[in-house]
Parts: sequence; C-alpha cells; structure tokens
Amino acid sequence: MQRILDYFRSSIRTPKSRSVGAEVETQFVDETGHAIQTQISQKMLGWLAENGWNVDCRKGNLITTLVDQNGNRIFYELGRHNMEVSTVASTSEHIFDVVNICLAQLYDAARRFGAEPYFRPVLNGDEDLLVIPDERDAIWLELDGRTALAPLARTSSVQFTISVATQEAVAILNKFGERIALFLADFPQNVAWKKYITDSRASYRKDRFGGPLIFDSLEQYCQELVKHEVVCGAQLKPHKEVSNLNIPLFLRSVWWHFRLKRYANVLCIEVRPMARRSDAHIQTQLAMVMDIVAS
Repeated sequence: MQRILDYFRSSIRTPKSRSVGAEVETQFVDETGHAIQTQISQKMLGWLAENGWNVDCRKGNLITTLVDQNGNRIFYELGRHNMEVSTVASTSEHIFDVVNICLAQLYDAARRFGAEPYFRPVLNGDEDLLVIPDERDAIWLELDGRTALAPLARTSSVQFTISVATQEAVAILNKFGERIALFLADFPQNVAWKKYITDSRASYRKDRFGGPLIFDSLEQYCQELVKHEVVCGAQLKPHKEVSNLNIPLFLRSVWWHFRLKRYANVLCIEVRPMARRSDAHIQTQLAMVMDIVAS
C-alpha cells in the first residue's frame, strides 16, 4: 500500500489553476447503421495522417494511434469502429473547443469514406467487433476471454480528468461519490461492464468496476486499491508477490467510477461514468462535472 500512497504524494505540486483533459469515444457506422469495417477505420486514420496528424503507433500494417502537433491523440478503443479522442490538458473554459476541433477532423475523415458518428453509448448487435491494437489489449483478451471482453467494444463513453491538490483530492472524490445517481441515470453501459466483471475468466473482485465511492482518507483509498490483484501477463497476482509494480498500468486496470491518476507531478481525478451522446451534450456533462468540483 505504501508504494501507491507515495506515488500519489511524492513530488506532487499544487496546481495554480484547474486543468481539464477529455477522453471522448465515438463509434462509427455505415449507411446501414452497422459498425464500419477495419479497412474503413484504417482509411480514416490514413487520411488524417496525411492531413495534419502523425502516426504515433502501428501494429503490423495497422495504424493504431495518431497524434497532432499539440499532443492530442486518436486511437482505437477496443472496437474496429470505435475511436477515442484523448486531449491534452486545457482550462475548463477551452477544453470543449479542443474536443470539438479534434472531433470535427475525425468526422471529416469518416464521411470521406461513407462512415458516420453514432451518437449513442451502446451499439446493439451480436457481431464480434474487437480489434486488439496493442500488447496491453492482447493481455486483457487472454486474461478475460473474448466472450467477456467483446461486448465492451460496443460501448462509448465520455470522461474528464481534472487536476486537484493533494489536500483536496479525497474531498472532491467524495463529492462525486455522493452524486453517483446523477451519473448512473444515463450510463447504460453500466450493465455491460458488470457483466464483463462477472463473465471474465480472471475472477475479478466485483468492486474492481465501480468501486468504493466514499473514502476517509488517501490512505484508505490506497488500502482499497491494493485489495485488487495485479495483472501480470495473463494472470492476476496479489500485491505482495509483485516486486516491480507498474503503478500507472495497475491504476488503469481498476475501473472505479471516480479514480485518482497522476500525470508527471500533477494529481488528477478521472470522472468516468458518462454516456456518449451528442457533441453538444459533452458540454453539458463538463458543466455538471465542474459544478460538482466547485460545490
């Protein structure tokens, strides 16, 4: 527990102002309403790579991640048709503009190849849409099994990451936890995530998704975290058996609704349970999140 507590405390600076990053997942469909094929999403990424974006990662011949001159990224989110825009940090006043600029370019690329954004959080159907763009996802596939993981490829969410000072982090986490009903009122993929936890061959603790919502202290937050085993290759191991813990990767593998993250020397809270709706709704979701932070 101590090494995770140190990770959240050591050399953390208090931000002079509140910064916000966004992650927006968007599923793309063809004219019949079905998920686009991999060759179409590849054409989209290829066109962007020739028009202002750079290829950051490949898997074989597949483009898997793009980055622009500002550091914003576009990459696959489990599904062959599902793209995530991950922005650099900005202010709460400007982050929506950053998101819109990135999404507009992604939509432009899509429409050149007969694809349209699907503004709903769950795409119904039974076809396996999984695409495994990197080693991390390949590990999860082996650990969970395809049957458990595949339905998550049909979901899309909106997430915000907000910088916080160490001394206020738990209080703000608790503000979100107390208002969980506001988020779950429109988060239909909650069902898919719970089924994933149940169906996975990994035998996760049930609270690895969603997690605790109220904490007494940062120490208690870390104590709750280390109850979850560490993904080591395609197996889970207790913390005490893992000497060289990759803390950022471990934190990403515990899918609490509201969780702490660290970027360089800045402590942040990631707010996760928000459904992908229209682009205009992203601004509404941002306002709700920032109102809770300021409450």
